[in-house]
Order: sequence, then C-alpha cells, then structure tokens
Amino acid sequence: MIKINISKIGFLLILTFLIVNFTTSIQHNNQINLGGGNNNDRFNNVLLDMEMYDHYNGDNNNNNNNNNIQISAVYGLIERLFDIEMTLFFKLKIEESIWMTGQYYEISTDSLESEDGSSNITYVNIKADSGVNLAMGLQYYLKYYCFCSYTWSGDQCSIKNNSQLPIIPESVSIPVVATYRYYMNVCTFGYSTTWWNWSRWEREIDWMALNGYNLPLAFVGQEYIWYRVFSDLGLSFDQISQWLTGPAFLPWNRMGNVNSWGGPITMDWLEKQRDLQIKILARMREFGMKPVLPGFAGHIPGAVQQLFPHANVSILSTWCNFNGTYYLEPIDPLFAKITTMFIGELIDVFGTDHFYNFDPFNELEPPSNDTNYLRQTSQSMYENVLIADPKAIWVLQGWFIVDAPEFWQANQTQAWFSGVPIGGFLVLDLWSDVIPGWTTTNYYYGHYWVWCMLHNFGGRSGMYGRLPWISTNPITARGLSPNMVGIGLTPEAIEQNVVVYDMMSEMSWRSSPPDLVEWITQYTHRRYGKLIPEIVDVWVTLVNTVFNATSTTARANMGAPESFIALRPQLTFGNNSFYNPNILYNAWSVFSKVDDEYVISTETFEFDISELTMQSLSNYFMEQYFLMVKAFDASDVQTLSTISIELLEIINYMDMIASTQSSLQLGLWTYRARLWAYPTNEVPTLQNSSNSQTAPYEFNARNVLTLWGPSNSVLHDYAFKLWSGLVSDFYSPRWELFLKSLVQAVENRKPFNKDSFNSMVENLEEQWVIQQTIYPTTPVGQAYNTSKYIQSHIKVFN
Repeated sequence: MIKINISKIGFLLILTFLIVNFTTSIQHNNQINLGGGNNNDRFNNVLLDMEMYDHYNGDNNNNNNNNNIQISAVYGLIERLFDIEMTLFFKLKIEESIWMTGQYYEISTDSLESEDGSSNITYVNIKADSGVNLAMGLQYYLKYYCFCSYTWSGDQCSIKNNSQLPIIPESVSIPVVATYRYYMNVCTFGYSTTWWNWSRWEREIDWMALNGYNLPLAFVGQEYIWYRVFSDLGLSFDQISQWLTGPAFLPWNRMGNVNSWGGPITMDWLEKQRDLQIKILARMREFGMKPVLPGFAGHIPGAVQQLFPHANVSILSTWCNFNGTYYLEPIDPLFAKITTMFIGELIDVFGTDHFYNFDPFNELEPPSNDTNYLRQTSQSMYENVLIADPKAIWVLQGWFIVDAPEFWQANQTQAWFSGVPIGGFLVLDLWSDVIPGWTTTNYYYGHYWVWCMLHNFGGRSGMYGRLPWISTNPITARGLSPNMVGIGLTPEAIEQNVVVYDMMSEMSWRSSPPDLVEWITQYTHRRYGKLIPEIVDVWVTLVNTVFNATSTTARANMGAPESFIALRPQLTFGNNSFYNPNILYNAWSVFSKVDDEYVISTETFEFDISELTMQSLSNYFMEQYFLMVKAFDASDVQTLSTISIELLEIINYMDMIASTQSSLQLGLWTYRARLWAYPTNEVPTLQNSSNSQTAPYEFNARNVLTLWGPSNSVLHDYAFKLWSGLVSDFYSPRWELFLKSLVQAVENRKPFNKDSFNSMVENLEEQWVIQQTIYPTTPVGQAYNTSKYIQSHIKVFN
C-alpha cells in the first residue's frame, strides 16, 4: 500500500471544498431571494444546502456524537445479518473524503496473519460520509465480493464466519451521485405495511440502509396526531373516528379520497401505531436517514363545520364512487391554525427532519382551474407550513400531473409550481419509469425533483419491469436537468420483482449505464450463490423480454399484465401479454432441471422457481381461457366442459405452488391483522387468534385485497394477490361458478345471463370478506419439487 503524507494536501482540499460550498450556498440563497416576497425572506435553505447543513453546522461535538450513533447502527445491521462476532472484522468510519466532494463510500480490506501463523485474517474497512452510505458500502461489498443477496423474497449468503470474508484487490471508492434517495409511496402503507410489527419494520429499515435510501416516507401513527389536533379543536373521539377509515384504507383517507370506510378506528390502534412510529423514526435517524413526515393538505372531518360554520369548506369531487370529502381552503385562517397545531403536535411526539409530504389533489379535482387560484393555493399551503416549521421542505408527489393531464395543463401546472419558491418543493416524479412528468413541465420549472420508479400498482402479482429503461434514463435525466437531485422507489406495494428494485437502487451511485448482460450475470451469482450458465442465459432472455416492457404496454396494463385467475370472471377479457409465453415456459423448464444441491436449497431459488411457475400458470390459464371462449361461442359443450376442468386445475396448481412460500400466504396477512386487536405483550396462537374483537381488522385485511369497498366498487380486484388461500377460497369459487353457468347456458341453449352471474358472484364475495377462516401462515412443501410435479401434469410440457 502506498503511504502519502496528506496533511497539507488534505487541508487544502478541505479548505477548497468549504469555500466552494460556501460560495454555492450564497448563490443558492441569492437565487431564492430573486423572487421577492415575505415568504422568501423567511425561507431556510435546508434542501439546497443539505451537505453543509448536515456536516458543517458548527457543532463538532454534536457531529461526532451523530457519527458514533450512525456507526453503531451499521454495526447493529452487520450483527443482524451475521452475528456479533462478525462485527469485530469490520472497521467503519464516517468522515469527509479528501479526494472528492459530496457523498461517497469507500471499501478496502486488510489481511493480517493470525497469531499462530496458520491463516490470514481479513478485516473489511468501510468509510463514508454518513451511516446510510456506510451501509451502502457494506451492501456493495456483500453483493460484488461476497456474492450475497438480501431481499424481500429471501436471503442467500454462503459467508458464515470471518474466515470466509473475501479480500478486495484494490480500494474501491464510489461517489454517490444522487443526493436524495426516496423510498415508499403513500399507498404502500395500505397494500404492504399495514399490519407490520416492529420486527418486520426493523428488517425493512435494514433493507433501506443497505440500498442507500436516506429519505424514507414515514407515515405510521399520524392518526394519533390528528386525534390530538381535532380533539383540541373541540371534536369528540366519535366524530374523529367516524372520519378516519379502517387501518387498510388510511392512505386514501390521508389523501382526502375516502372517509369512514372500514372504520371506525379505535384508540388502541392509534396509540399502538404511535408507539411503533417512535421506534421506526428512532432507527431511521440512527442510520442518518431523514424521514419524511406528513403535513396538512386541507382534508378535514365534516364535523369541523359545526364548530367553525363560517370556515371556507367545500366538498371535493367523488373518488371511485366514494362520497366526496371535506376540504378546507388554504386562505382560510383556520387552515393556518390547523397546520400550526398539527406540525407542533407532530414535532412534540415524533420530532422532525423538516421534510413533509402532503398532497391536496391526489386523483381529486381542485375546486377551480383558475391559475390565480392554483398559485394562491400552493403559496398559502407552503407559507402556512413554513410558519409552523421555518425549515420545512414540501415533498410533493407529482402523480396528479400524469393522472389528470386534462385538468393539469401547462398553464395550470406552471401556476401551481410558481406559488412556491425554488427550494421549497422537492417534487417526486412518481412514474418516471413509464410516464415522466419532468419532460412535460420543463424540468418542474426549476424546482428540485426526484426520478422515481413506481412499477407496481396495488401489489398485484406478476413478473414485469423495464430494466433497460431504468438502467439508463435516470442518468440521461440527470444530464439534462441539473435540478434532478435524486432517485426514488415509489411502488404502491413492495415484496415483488426484486431484480427490478435491485437495479433501480444502484442508480443512486451509477453515473454510467451498466452492461446488462454483465450485471444480470452478477445478479444470478449473488441470487443463487453460484454461477449456472443455463440460468444466466434464462435471465438474459428475461431482461430483454419480460423485464423490457414498452411504456405503452406498461401504461395500458398499469404495471404487470393482470392475471385472469384473480379477476372477476367475464367473457370479454383481452390478451394483455407483451411477450411470447414460450419464453416463460422455457425458463420454467430450465429452472426445474437445476441439480445443484446448494442452489436448490436457497430461499432465493425456491422463491424464483415458484414465481416462474406462477407466471407460467397465469399465462397458460390465459391461453386456455381464449379456447374456452371460442368453445362457448361455438356452443361446443363437450370442449367447453373439458377446458373448464383444466382451468380449475390450473387454479388449484396456482394455490399449490403459492403455498410453498411464506410470503405468499393469505394466512400471514390476516393473522398479522388480527394481532393488532391484542395487547402488545400478548401473542395468541394462530388457531386461537380469531374473535369478535379481531373481526374489524380481518375485514379490512380481506376487503382491501378483494372488493376494495362495497360489492359494486369499481376498484374490486385492483389489489389482487396470487396468495395461497386467496386463490383457493376466493378466486377459484368465482371461476367455478362462472364456468358452471356457461356450461348450463350452452346445455339449455340460452344466452349467458351476465347480470344473474354478477349478482351471485357479488354475494359470494361479500360472504367471504366477512368470514374469519383461519388460514395457514407457514409454507407447505418445497417449491422445487412442487413445481416439477405441476410441470408433469399440464399440457404445456406434454
């Protein structure tokens, strides 16, 4: 190793760094003040000046203490990944780089001879400018040197002790080009995290840290704050709880889409969620993350009008046939009062890092399209939050622009963004992976924005992605738009298609596109622990087909193509696939021929072969469906009956393969929901977990996956999941009823009575949603063997 005396060089570099950043800070503040106005005079430039705010706040003792806390957090992460002994072989340090400005991480190893001379001991050195970046450096070492994989769908790592830690030939320094790495979507808290306990949240925060996310959305427990605010205003608990939805639907209550549905909520829930949020925030901050907390967007209980009859309140347009909700105009003095009360209570209970997300018009039409009104609305909202927290940054989801382009035309959009000074907004370009908003808004009119991958809607099952696009376009966008300051993951639900999220997470540090063949080869190595050429070939093909959807296809399907199995049956489904199904059948066949015992034993391979099996079954079901429709149209009752039997067999196989995976169990979702009815220190057994107190929680858990509201909801099956138990007891009976009705119609030479069928199926669905059947929470069988069994019984391979 070359040793250099860097004391003088380091001093000059650091001095230059400080001067450059100080000059840049002055320039940024001058830019903000160009617009004039009182709100600009009050603006504290936290967003534009993040690096100096974090590292040069003038309190060295505080910085050292924060660094120690963040280093300890990463050591805790290492212990959870391995064990406490392994922490002794990692040397972590937080410091500014003397070779580069901005965020970074650096990895190297030292190899020392053991005392008895019989072996060498490897020590891993990781340096970074923050705890999150230390964790990202750890992830880089684990992925690209240890070939380990830590994902939602299982872990794979053959490193069991320090003697197996690999040596890095040369020190690796990686600049982190994305200042902000945002994580989660408001809807994720309804489709994925609703029933999580601390153990599950701890795992997810570890995942965030490993993948470098430093700006996570933290929305748990906010209803407790709303309870305190509206109680102080004079509302009763009943009035507040009747406004709030049930737990599974709170994301849409927060955005003003839905009131009351699935409620009323209990004080017990509010307090438990508050306590959970305190733990969540503490851990996020220990890593050096800056959690994004909620703000006030104007959505209020209707009962507020009784206390303030002269308040400027309107009822917004209906959303998906739910009744319109109450909206308080930002220019009303009551708006400023509620904002101040809410932010004050929020800081009192949870603290703050000054980032607040609130979306007044998410899939809701504003009361007016007048440009002056829109400008005044955003300006008033921002000024109100700034009074409550002078360092506030408004984190805004840009979904409204791409969701309602008819309303948000150029004049309306520009007027809205002109109400807030540059640096006041951090705009999340929510669906950059398919419909970017930055290309139609002149890069958000100079506001700082984040390139986000939405990818998934409702948590719907299905293999899909746009790997070639997400591995290049964030880099292109960064080159075109200097005000792009980060990347983000904004899926409505997680725990699916891990390869896509693995790639997207790396775009925080990649300044040039990866070679996809090389990248996917490395991915398969760490995914399964060994390189198997046939598996690599399969993945290369998948990257260019299944994970290479066009924007047109992705937009039409809203993500992955829907599985007919999980939809309310009808005769008019169209082909929504965008690739040759033989690609999946071949992949399935190749995976089933793997004979490496280690690979087959890994959680990751087990999940992937189950996923390939399920997608292949879904595709095959679609092929047989069209043959069934053809037989029905021809009144060929014999063929119709034969295909009907085969369709039901496919559904049965779908449930069978899903049952091999713990993450694909309906029982786990409903059991976790029921546990929220019990005291924190009381965990009932699965069989004894259901009673009258758990019924509301179970209703929420079942309804959001299926009807999503009343039986005639336009959102039914929006959040379908191909989960064991849900497939067998909800989807299968619907198809059985449908196919039986078709056969009877042909046999009786009568038209299929669609209205009669819909009435019967709605009754079936309503009954299932209120049931409290106990479903298994643990997997049954091995995916590899189950998959091969299914292959031997369907015609694709016969």
